[in-house]
Amino acid sequence: MLTITCPSNNIPERKYAISALFNELLGCDLTEESIRFDNSFKDYHIHAGGKEIIVEDHFFNDYPEALSYLECSHIPNRLDYLHARGLVVPIVYGRDRYIEEQDRVTIGLDVFASSFFMLTRWEESLLGREEKGDCDETQLFAVKMGIYQRPIVHEYEELLRPLLSEAGIPLKERKYKVVLSHDVDGFETPSFKKIVKDCIRQTIYGAPKNTILNLTWKEELKYKRAFPSAYSQFELYTRLSEQFDVPEWFYFKVCASGEVESTYSYNSKQTIEIVNRLKELQSPRVEMGFHPSQSTLGNEIQWKKESSRIESLLGFVPAIGRNHHLLYNYEMLRNWESEARRTSTGFLHLSNSVFHNKIGYRSGIGVGYTLFDINQRRPMQLVEHPCQIMDTVIRYHSKDSTPEEIWDEIQTVVTNAKKYQCELVLTWHIYIRAQKLIRRYFDWCERVIRYANGQ
Repeated sequence: MLTITCPSNNIPERKYAISALFNELLGCDLTEESIRFDNSFKDYHIHAGGKEIIVEDHFFNDYPEALSYLECSHIPNRLDYLHARGLVVPIVYGRDRYIEEQDRVTIGLDVFASSFFMLTRWEESLLGREEKGDCDETQLFAVKMGIYQRPIVHEYEELLRPLLSEAGIPLKERKYKVVLSHDVDGFETPSFKKIVKDCIRQTIYGAPKNTILNLTWKEELKYKRAFPSAYSQFELYTRLSEQFDVPEWFYFKVCASGEVESTYSYNSKQTIEIVNRLKELQSPRVEMGFHPSQSTLGNEIQWKKESSRIESLLGFVPAIGRNHHLLYNYEMLRNWESEARRTSTGFLHLSNSVFHNKIGYRSGIGVGYTLFDINQRRPMQLVEHPCQIMDTVIRYHSKDSTPEEIWDEIQTVVTNAKKYQCELVLTWHIYIRAQKLIRRYFDWCERVIRYANGQ
């Protein structure tokens, strides 16, 4: 028998944090009746078998009014560690106190408020994300404290797991896996006619300033020789994922010609052919999803247009999605939730929790978990699958880090994913760029997958 009793303030937030840790991670199958709220309690009292585990409340009791915790001054500004049973665990909220008696354990680390902080990313809402769809990553607590490569929510799980197991509570085991995902941002192989036109234009006006995204005519020719068809880049990665039996997720943009961020026509012959070829690959190893453009941020009309287009292109309502530029705010999440209601399960799986400039765990977790709407104070019909390693981050770090230094960061993140039986999600873009860059970052991809699979 497992019950949890805690103070009767911030009830939706407490329920969410308890469910995330005890149901989604530990697999305890707590029911509504098993979570009790009583104002005579000042901490969390977990009764497991004949054992009582007291988790001190160091956050929600201080802000009993609904949403009163949502202030910049309430974001933690220092880091301490809990020392318990040989573990050294980062504290977001709480203190370094661990007392183990015969039938009672007291934990000074508030694992519930700390998990809620990481999983909801509520600090980002106060750092400009709701207005711009993103915020300055250097201002995030985990980055400032240097713990972004540690999936600290799993460390809280690791703290609780043996205590519950010793009390006879059956727990869920997970299996480590690797997923390779792709933002499909461009693939149309330039025609010889286009190459000749670009040659004439560049001879007169000079080469493009951004030669990563806008190729010189010579690079276009090299690209065409290396990747003769629109499907060539896709094939490069699908062969790799098939070799290592790694699932692949493809996110397609569906901009119309002339729209902002239109890099290929969603209803072109080439796009349709690629989608059909991916459909022929063995399912469920390959999934295709929605990659809404930046123009959908704050633009419901554009969102509905693109939502209709992706269903038309794929022939079904996709169950996976990721925003272009990783844009993320609650208005957009509610748009995703409207898509979720049209799927066969009523849920939609996102992968938006990704660092732009870091390799690590932005949400402090490495498995799929239910999202929470902090403003409406409710769990959403959305499951977030955080991504830990992205090709553009490797390129960003290449400016001031050696390949060995980058590889050390990757190894740390992969090692932690294995330790906690995570879902290691990689993101490699499919885009028209210099063929030598595509080869270089494909080599990185292959190296990461080999290492992640223990080879």
